[in-house]
Amino acid sequence: MAKAKMPPDHIPTAPGGGGAAPAFASTGPAGHRKRMRQRVLAHGAGGLADYELLEMLLFYGVPRRDTKPLAKSLINHFGSFSAVLDSSAEALHGAGAPRGSAALCSHLPDVAACLVRDGSSQRPYLGDWDSLLHYCNTAQLAASRPQMRVLYLDSRNALLVDEARAWGHGTPDAETVRLSVGQILQRALEVQASALVTVYLPEQGQDVRAVLKADVPFVTAIRKAAPLLAVSVHDHLVIGQKGAWCSARQQETDW
Repeated sequence: MAKAKMPPDHIPTAPGGGGAAPAFASTGPAGHRKRMRQRVLAHGAGGLADYELLEMLLFYGVPRRDTKPLAKSLINHFGSFSAVLDSSAEALHGAGAPRGSAALCSHLPDVAACLVRDGSSQRPYLGDWDSLLHYCNTAQLAASRPQMRVLYLDSRNALLVDEARAWGHGTPDAETVRLSVGQILQRALEVQASALVTVYLPEQGQDVRAVLKADVPFVTAIRKAAPLLAVSVHDHLVIGQKGAWCSARQQETDW
């Protein structure tokens, strides 16, 4: 039996049938491909929203129909623009993307990583363990301790902003956690970050694993709140001295 085509205004539910609200309440109205092209020609693509960038990527597989409903449907389905690009071609096609567009989108992260690694971008690429740890052990080498830093990343895992965040000393209480999470995510929206990594630099002599254990309430809170704003939390690192470090992502089996 031939597979029925997905109507253009169909909004797939999130994988697993979770109860999270979709990113977009409506995927219409239709019809602004020409205006989008004029905006890009006049001002470049940097001013486009994530769903608008996805719309333009979908142009190549959808030659005439308006792609806004499909772009918003895909972001609703996968949870964020970066999650769409991280998905396989088969998963994208299964969610309604034409095969040509699905193949193009699925290859973009690899292409972007190559562009960053060959020096064509001035912003550091922090999309793997080696690059992330190298950055923390060099750029933050002279930072005062104790200190919390937040690395805000774009959809290609290139660094947008590295800045300190007030944290205080010792184990954070519930109010400190709540305020810190709110401030970090507010800043993520301001710099249009798609993802972030939090890094804690403990005092000399502190055991990094003990510090990480004390930070569990913070890690739990930010991992719960960030997806509501379509921001991915890649990790929370504790970077000690003389090469000592540990990762919350590696400690959590359900990350």
